[in-house]
Amino acid sequence: MHETVKLLKDLIGFKTENPPGDEYKVINYVKKFFSKNKIKFKVYSKVKGRNNIIGYIGQGKPELLVSCHADTVPVGTGWKTNPFKGVVKNSRVYGRGACDNKGQLACLLYAAKELKKNESELNGTFLVGILADEEKGSQLGLKYLINAKKIKPNFAILPDIGESMKSIDIAEKGILRLQMSAKGKAAHGSRPQDGENAIVHLSQAIGKLEGYLLKHKKHRLFSKPTINIGTVQGGDAPNMVPSLAICELDIRYLPSQNTSKIIKELLAVVNNKKINLKKVIDIPPTELKDMNLVNQIQKTVKRVLGFKPKPIGLDGGTDAKALLMKGIPAIGYSCGEHSQMHVPNESIKIKELEQFSKVLIEIVKDVLN
Repeated sequence: MHETVKLLKDLIGFKTENPPGDEYKVINYVKKFFSKNKIKFKVYSKVKGRNNIIGYIGQGKPELLVSCHADTVPVGTGWKTNPFKGVVKNSRVYGRGACDNKGQLACLLYAAKELKKNESELNGTFLVGILADEEKGSQLGLKYLINAKKIKPNFAILPDIGESMKSIDIAEKGILRLQMSAKGKAAHGSRPQDGENAIVHLSQAIGKLEGYLLKHKKHRLFSKPTINIGTVQGGDAPNMVPSLAICELDIRYLPSQNTSKIIKELLAVVNNKKINLKKVIDIPPTELKDMNLVNQIQKTVKRVLGFKPKPIGLDGGTDAKALLMKGIPAIGYSCGEHSQMHVPNESIKIKELEQFSKVLIEIVKDVLN
């Protein structure tokens, strides 16, 4: 069986659900792996226990970063196998993190080991990143490393999109989080006519937004913008008329849209003076303009695997967005199926682990030729 399977089974065995993270468990394993294979490394931590590690293969510029994350989402329910024991069956490996992102991490470690054997052939430095906190926004991981100038790669590949190596993420929608609140008037539950029910106001507003399509211009890489009502809270007791109700909206928007105009548009749709919208998070859409990295990956994959991955835009966000916002060309490319991420009985095909390990080695060689 391919070495990546053993590596993945080991990695799944470390509980790194975020929260709390505890990425140090994986990083300690990687430290031993790097030391055994004579790969130089540095460990960076913004918070104790939430470690990041960077391996260095080759030397000088340019620097190519390939990074995976050590944390996973919580296990949840509905598992048929032990989520913290890599189980091999039906030509797949099962376990939390198998597809997001420990399978890709196993491939990255294998590639690092192989590339180290002939590192003098690399014209530049291969940065092997195993990072923290991706599932909660990377404030302790990639964003920390970039903002604190711990690393400054010339370009980057983030193996964290699934797509079975058939697609390359070159663009990501904007992320707008809004708090929508409704004000009412408190009263005794036995006399609702004396009050004004904030939950009723909010539910009416939610009803108008459900299924609503925001105004936009079609984009070649993106699907339509979306609105998701993610949380709702309101009321203090069943025998009280609630004076306040709040929900949170998650909006994924396109380059043609303006967030201030989105807020005005939503308020017009809701058409209720008791409703207020407050911006919580606004991360703009990103799109890679320099296609040299994409062109090289396409050539390599065609040569090694026999097909040409196509550029796509993602509805969700990855660490590539943070790099692009810093002016660093970055793309997402990986094995695994997106449908396997964040679900019970998460798994990845062993064949894809083998293929991705092989193609990743060749991509690094070709980019740093």
